[in-house]
Amino acid sequence: MAKDKPKGGLGKGLGILFGDTAAAEQPEHQNITELNPNLKTDDQILFIPLNMVKANPYQPRKDFDMAELNELAESIRQRGVIQAITVRKASNGSFELISGERRLRAARLAEIEKIPAFVIDVSEKEDLLEIALIENIQRSDLNAIEVAEGYKRLIDECKLKQEQVAEKVGKSRSAVANTLRLLGLPEEIKQSIQKGEISEGHARSILAMDNEVDQLLLWKRITSENLSVRKAEELTKKKKQAKGIQKDKKIYEITDQNKAAVKFLEEKFMEHFGTRVKLHPTSPTSGNIVIQYYTSEDLERIIDLCKK
Repeated sequence: MAKDKPKGGLGKGLGILFGDTAAAEQPEHQNITELNPNLKTDDQILFIPLNMVKANPYQPRKDFDMAELNELAESIRQRGVIQAITVRKASNGSFELISGERRLRAARLAEIEKIPAFVIDVSEKEDLLEIALIENIQRSDLNAIEVAEGYKRLIDECKLKQEQVAEKVGKSRSAVANTLRLLGLPEEIKQSIQKGEISEGHARSILAMDNEVDQLLLWKRITSENLSVRKAEELTKKKKQAKGIQKDKKIYEITDQNKAAVKFLEEKFMEHFGTRVKLHPTSPTSGNIVIQYYTSEDLERIIDLCKK
């Protein structure tokens, strides 16, 4: 059966908000502003019926672990909602969630009727989006892709620069930039991050690969062989070193004068071995000699000539 008020109410939550642990003993469902006249009228904590709280349209989290929600719901049944959700007043008299999606969902699973909510006065869509995204990014255990998508929305929809995003979420600009780069990974890899199959450290190693094919190959090795981040970094480093060596190698260009010399030498070799011989210079001082043979007797004859 649903309960009107969770045991313990806000518990330590009100003590943190008002600096008074006795606040947990307030009468149920009462407007807290009536008990604290110093609180601004547009900043209120209320006990709001769950059916009056609408979902947050700017929630960056896409997936919610049902096992974790059930655990939180059981905790709410036993101790109540320890920390208030954050909402704003809607025009139709209901409330729109800003933060606390997990608590709201768990409260519904716990079948309580009312939830403590901190009501803030936000009217502009841009302000609401910014507050919701920043609050969720800072306080929720989002995966790296969800955080990156939150950053991107702050940039695209709130018209913030990376430096401003970094300041608002308490990160360095480079950290924000690196997280945003994860959105450029192939879709399979992004889904793997969201599922918890690979870590953000793995993802950064994959990002260091030069192209999508190499990224996918490294990702498959990480997941199939359960590679550590350090091992993934080593593989990335080796791959880039190998490509660097290959890039440094230049094809030896044979001039017309060199071609004449090569032709002359080929003819001398053919006279000596009595078979077709090709020279393939790879530098001014090195190369390959190809001596052709057509029968086993041919090969034995050529070997004997080499011994002389």
